[in-house]
Amino acid sequence: MKKILTTLFLAYLKLLAKIQLWKIKPTIIGVTGSAGKTTTRNVLVAILQDRFKLKVSYKANSETGLPLNILGLTMHDYSLLDWLRVTVLAPIKLLTDWQRYNFYLAEMAIDAPHEPKNMSYLLKIVQPTIGIFLNAQPLHSEGFDDLVKTTDPKERRVETTALIAQEKGLMIKHLPKTGTAILNTDDVNVWRFKDLTSAKVIGFGQNEQAKVQVMTIKPSLKGTEFIFRYMGEEHVLFMKQHLLPDHYAYSFASALAVGLSLRVEISKSITKIAANFKLPPGRSSLIAGINGAYILDSSYNASNQPTMDAIKLVDQVASDKKYALLGDMRELGLESQLEHEKLAALVVKSCDRVMLVGPQMKKFVWPILKKAKTRVDWVDNAYQAADILKTELSAGDMLLVKGSQNTLLLEIAVEKLMAHPEQADQFLCRRGAYWDKQRAKLKK
Repeated sequence: MKKILTTLFLAYLKLLAKIQLWKIKPTIIGVTGSAGKTTTRNVLVAILQDRFKLKVSYKANSETGLPLNILGLTMHDYSLLDWLRVTVLAPIKLLTDWQRYNFYLAEMAIDAPHEPKNMSYLLKIVQPTIGIFLNAQPLHSEGFDDLVKTTDPKERRVETTALIAQEKGLMIKHLPKTGTAILNTDDVNVWRFKDLTSAKVIGFGQNEQAKVQVMTIKPSLKGTEFIFRYMGEEHVLFMKQHLLPDHYAYSFASALAVGLSLRVEISKSITKIAANFKLPPGRSSLIAGINGAYILDSSYNASNQPTMDAIKLVDQVASDKKYALLGDMRELGLESQLEHEKLAALVVKSCDRVMLVGPQMKKFVWPILKKAKTRVDWVDNAYQAADILKTELSAGDMLLVKGSQNTLLLEIAVEKLMAHPEQADQFLCRRGAYWDKQRAKLKK
């Protein structure tokens, strides 16, 4: 019965959202990939907001989030009464909301190859004209486990990644002939879609096939410098007071490519990024810590490659001790052991002191660090981690905080270790009464 009601509710939302888009007729820009979608979407906002009228899928990228966002509805606490509220309000919004916008920026995420968690279903709600495909990684891969035939961990990773790319790439395959595909030339699973779309293709990446080419990335405590090449000319983007891992270059480059497709000169896009782009909370934010330490707060979420990039970044810029507070990388399915063990091998080389939270960190990472004689502790939650780190951090040390969203809530530790915890609501992720209750549960 519950499955039937869910199916009917989703069909109801989908229909109303499609009618709403038909009323407004915006050009839809879709952003997909295993990592970097939110950042890319926000870079696009920075480039386009002064030139066009935008609607943006903030905090909405799923089979329910996208239609609710299109209808101008926001969930409060996800209770039954909350769902009833949006059910009643949806047709009212459809009748009363005639706000016009030129572009709808849609972040499009999938968790499985089957409806309604797949790309095919999302394409029944929104049909992008411009599609960005950032990357394909074995993230949110649990739903693909049943389709993977091999049992060898490395072969399974390759097959899972290809399956994820195949599903996400449906967005590129369904672009119209008049559309534009923005593709990562460095990811073989993504770049192959250049031959599977009838749309115009613009490549971005480090290799020479990229129209928007990433040349160099130079991070420091003053900021991060990115150099891009387009049509033989180099363009410099300096993000002041932003300490950014390498993968941010791909978000910037893909957004620059979208700008070009809309006849926005690359120099003007770079100026807009430098002036308008702000990091979302909990995503590579450099925060002053207690005792003169630095905190690289990436506590919003964690997947394999971005986590490794963040560790490499700390190793590159930190002049004193390098600390890491790491939580599980979740929703990796059968890839979890392999990905956590790869992470552990990098941590051994790069970090002086490590705190671990979560059962997968305890199972897969903790034994490797102990064997390598890395200074490591596994603790039950972020409160305990903060209590230990308070006694150890000193001037010049750098602490990376990174872990998956579900139940770990590592922003707890960041707040306790900030030099100015009164600024937590301004700088940290997952704010508000709902998340306060979730954080309080971990104290028990």
